Amino acid sequence: MNEKARKETIDAMFELYPRGRKLIYKAFDKLEDNLTRTQQIILLALAVKDNLSMSQLASKICTSNEQATRAVTQLVDKGLVNRMQNKTNRRVVNISLTQKARDHIEGAKKAVLNETLANARGLTDEDMLVIKNSIQAVLEIIKKLDTKDIIY
Repeated sequence: MNEKARKETIDAMFELYPRGRKLIYKAFDKLEDNLTRTQQIILLALAVKDNLSMSQLASKICTSNEQATRAVTQLVDKGLVNRMQNKTNRRVVNISLTQKARDHIEGAKKAVLNETLANARGLTDEDMLVIKNSIQAVLEIIKKLDTKDIIY
């Protein structure tokens, strides 16, 4: 791939990122859950890979252990995540979603779907299939790029 094509790829990623964030955050905002963006990101990260250590979670969402700990404490207080000691290493704290959080995430997914469908009236089923397949392909490639610190 030539340098121009590489730059265009990165430019497209820079454009895609805020658009994807906006769509997801709008869905959470419709739930009127009063969660911070960091708390929302934690729920989404745990929805992909449940039962992470605090260090793994902080690494996955690109934040400090301290910030992740503060956000997780608030999520525990809201009944959305469980904190438990690792059975093999008592110094490690594992985090997992509660059923309430899973239901909450399903509500957010439905809100994203409804928003997408409302905005996609002019799209055909074939268009939607292209979007789905393209996003899945991009995700698989991005996973190959960043395997060092992120746990899938």
